[in-house]
Amino acid sequence: MSLAGFIWSFVRKQRLRFAVIFILALIWTLDTLIWPFFLRKIVDVLSLYETDRLSVKASLNIVLVWGGSFWIFIEGGCRFRDFLAARAYPKLEADIRMTLFDHVQHHSPKYFNEHFSGSLSNKIGDMVLTTSSILRDISITFIPSFLTCILTVVVFAQMNAFLALTVGVWLLVHFIFCWFFTLKCAKYAFLHGESRSVLAGKIVDSLTNNFIVNTFFRFRFEKNHIAHYQKNEKKANQLAQSYTVKMFCFLSAAYVIEIFTLTWFMIFYWMQGKISTGEVVQLFYTLWNLSMVIWVVTSLAPEFFQALGIAKQALTVMQDPQDILDPPHAIDLSVKQGEIVFDNVSFGYGNKKIFQNKNIHIKAGEKIGLVGYSGAGKSTFVNLILRFFSVESGKILIDGQDIAHVTLESLRSNVALIPQDPILFHRSLEDNILYGKVDASQEEVIKAAKLAHCHEFIQKCPEGYATLVGERGTKLSGGEKQRIAIARAMLLKAPILILDEATSALDSVTEKYIQDSLEELMKNRTTLVVAHRLSTLSKMDRILVFDQGSIIEQGSPLELLNKKGHYANMWQMQAGGFLPDQPA
Repeated sequence: MSLAGFIWSFVRKQRLRFAVIFILALIWTLDTLIWPFFLRKIVDVLSLYETDRLSVKASLNIVLVWGGSFWIFIEGGCRFRDFLAARAYPKLEADIRMTLFDHVQHHSPKYFNEHFSGSLSNKIGDMVLTTSSILRDISITFIPSFLTCILTVVVFAQMNAFLALTVGVWLLVHFIFCWFFTLKCAKYAFLHGESRSVLAGKIVDSLTNNFIVNTFFRFRFEKNHIAHYQKNEKKANQLAQSYTVKMFCFLSAAYVIEIFTLTWFMIFYWMQGKISTGEVVQLFYTLWNLSMVIWVVTSLAPEFFQALGIAKQALTVMQDPQDILDPPHAIDLSVKQGEIVFDNVSFGYGNKKIFQNKNIHIKAGEKIGLVGYSGAGKSTFVNLILRFFSVESGKILIDGQDIAHVTLESLRSNVALIPQDPILFHRSLEDNILYGKVDASQEEVIKAAKLAHCHEFIQKCPEGYATLVGERGTKLSGGEKQRIAIARAMLLKAPILILDEATSALDSVTEKYIQDSLEELMKNRTTLVVAHRLSTLSKMDRILVFDQGSIIEQGSPLELLNKKGHYANMWQMQAGGFLPDQPA
């Protein structure tokens, strides 16, 4: 999508309002050209009655009435335009912001692993601000200024062809210089926008991990780390602004030469009797207005092209394709039982293959434990079920339905995930629990909180369920955050449940209570439990033992221990109830 096409897609939603704004903006052209004409008429009237000044009143009143009426028209048109703009631009900005936000939000977790959230947020803000700036510059400055230039040449031509030709040549030279320099500015503005977004991302990354910075006292290291990206941003900014300074040096010299040259010729033609005193006044005043218009355009041109460069760079957010979307004619997933089947599934990260032609059948209501050393493929297995990634070949079926052909919303409404590292919004405790079911009643929220054993500590919070948890839940302990995440999943009541080390952050007493709640939650649900603490899998129906993407053993916990194979070896290797990252 081009930048012009992107902007037009929002402008056309208010095309009538913007059309009127653009038309009323042309009032500036009338204001620039008509006032010199009125001033000429006043001078001509005063000159005509030089010898009988007492008789000038009637003729002068006509000119003044027309001038006053014109002033009222100008002011009324400008205020009405501003009123329309006050309605149009906030709506335009809101539409753009929400469209970009929605587009970015629909990217897969893979995308956010590869992009800084701060950089993405900065690009959204840049697009909103620069779009308004571009439209205002075009409507209020550039279009009226272009029309002013054309009509000024016409006005000069009616009085003196040579003066009109001189003005035309001056305008042509002026805009050629302006175009040359602003193209350079646009190039460096694009680079500046990119470096600024990267810098913003790095700053947000550092601030988000401030606890680690404090822990290792790495303030100077972080400052030096950010300084490298700040240096790139400063260099790009200086290049863009230096071309602006060079442009003004050339154009101001041409500006001074042209003004004095035209003024001298006007006086010369007046001395020759070829133009009247009123015409000299009109031409000089028009020339002065034109020079102000040109100077304003010249001043705004670098900023305009800089805004274009930043907008084009920010538009890359919309140009990043969403890698996981609902296919055409996708249907809603209907889960009656919860059977999961991996049918000849292959998947990998780039050149690294994880699964190759994997086949596995998980019965409805079966409770499955997933174990293995880090990198064995457990998390990939559950991420594929949630369709955070698309399989390369084969298919995953839930109750006989290929999840690649169902809507993402229906899929994830039927699968509840309790992650190892719970992520909370900087919102109230109630809002975070409600995320599992946004239309749930307060009674349902409290019931889920009690089941997850977090109702007790919530009641002790200053504002109870209305207490804000801080960014990413920083006001809560690891165990408290985990319990909120469990309550959130409990509220969803999905037929398929995935627990990814869901109790690893809990103390042994709290874990016992929650294990009882989880057992209740797992009743009549297909459940997948990823665990390093093998003792937590003692009540599983079956355990799948992963090793380098392959399921090398499966069976009940007792069967696997008696088999004295890979699982039994891991059981023996546990230290403090957890598996080491790698086999000994």
